[in-house]
Amino acid sequence: MKGWHMYSRIQELKEQGFSIRKAAQITKINRGTITKYWDMSPEEFARTLTEVNKMSSLAAYEHIVVNWLESYPCMSAAQVQDWLMERYKIDTADRTIRRYVAGIREKYKLSRNSEPLREYEAVDEMPRGYQMQMDFGVKGVRDAYSSRYRKLYFVAFVLSCSRYKWGFFQDRPFTSADLVRALWGCFHYMGGMPRQLVYDQDTIIVVSENNGDIIHTQAFTGFLNETKISTLVCRKSDPETKGKIEAVVRFIKGNFMENRLFMNIDVWNSSFEEWLDRTGNMKKHETTKRKPEEMFFEEQPYLLPLYGNPPISDTASEERTVNKDNTILYNSNRYSVPLGTYSSEKTVQVECEENTLKIYTVTGDLLAEHTLSTERGKLVKSDSHRKQKEKKVQEKLDKAIKLLGEEFRAFLSSLVIKKPRYVREQLGIVVKTCQDYGREVAIQAVMFCQENDLISANDLHNAVLAFSDSDKQEVPSRLPVESEKYHIAVHKRPLSIYSDVAEGRW
Repeated sequence: MKGWHMYSRIQELKEQGFSIRKAAQITKINRGTITKYWDMSPEEFARTLTEVNKMSSLAAYEHIVVNWLESYPCMSAAQVQDWLMERYKIDTADRTIRRYVAGIREKYKLSRNSEPLREYEAVDEMPRGYQMQMDFGVKGVRDAYSSRYRKLYFVAFVLSCSRYKWGFFQDRPFTSADLVRALWGCFHYMGGMPRQLVYDQDTIIVVSENNGDIIHTQAFTGFLNETKISTLVCRKSDPETKGKIEAVVRFIKGNFMENRLFMNIDVWNSSFEEWLDRTGNMKKHETTKRKPEEMFFEEQPYLLPLYGNPPISDTASEERTVNKDNTILYNSNRYSVPLGTYSSEKTVQVECEENTLKIYTVTGDLLAEHTLSTERGKLVKSDSHRKQKEKKVQEKLDKAIKLLGEEFRAFLSSLVIKKPRYVREQLGIVVKTCQDYGREVAIQAVMFCQENDLISANDLHNAVLAFSDSDKQEVPSRLPVESEKYHIAVHKRPLSIYSDVAEGRW
């Protein structure tokens, strides 16, 4: 029983007072089908039947659509609909084609993923003392005193062979100088340093990948020069290169930081080192099946001795973000950098020596020097960092005089002084007026404007129009239309009538 015959039979049983269960027993139709059509109007059933028929008509093209979806996995239902219309003149509703394509994908297990799944291979274990991986993390924790959440930032390190870990927390984002100090702290904690350091292309470390010739930030470059350690920078979108530290970051967040109350940063770091001794480096690793603490005792003799000296905290450089107005914020004051810095340098390094603030690019080039302000909320700006407006205005003035002649110098100079914000527009009007009406008429107009103290390009333009229209024809007395209905005679009264009205004698 299909189509309208089935629908009519269901509605007939409903009108006779039968229940859905009894109607299903009488018609031998599934109760779900009976329920679906029980309260459906004839119009709704007609639309449903039309859609079913269209789905049936598409079945003839199933092998074609399957071939398209296999050849082009990212192909959308809308594109399938367009191709069917283009090649076979089949016009179907959007909803119908979406359901049809979804059914085919499910039937033939066709995925929409346009990129093949990446194949991974196991990474060979690193020799002892060779490699260390590092990465950053951030997580919100609850404050013990206010019950509010606050963000804590941390950097984590792990030796690739023994999985021995260390980390450091602070309550503000890391700068290049912070990272360098944390690295030295890690090396001292482990009693040596590895031969290779693996990290992401983080902005506080890497300025540019530079096709393999990595450009590092100034502070990190100094660290590399001191320690002579080799580096391996992960490519973009390739976190698997440092998969060990990725797992450590997740471990720290989920095991140490989760549900822990924050009191102050010193207590937090102290608690973290206790956690490392208790859990982080004492829990058996799932891959090595050994405790990192045990393996570290075997790896530690292979670490290199420390080279160089750690940076002094009070002279270390700090990183600052360049604002759109080409300033940086330092101790609640704004300090200017040269115009154009924001376009080329989004971050800079700052160093404070006595009462002088020095601003460098991330590659170490000096950008600016300022005397430190003892106040707050001030803008400290160098004259060399201001726009050279006067110079540009003078260049525009000289260009206009060269084009028009020395006769215009006095007028144009007065124009620049009177309307400094609209110099370009005013000079443009003067030049165009001279070009359109000739220098002779323009010079005559300039003399007129100077005599009458009319210092404006628009006044000059109007004067030129007046002088150039000396031979203009008289205005006709009649309107330039032929129909007489527009030529109405106006009654003329003597002026004495208006004076009588004004004095109340009318």
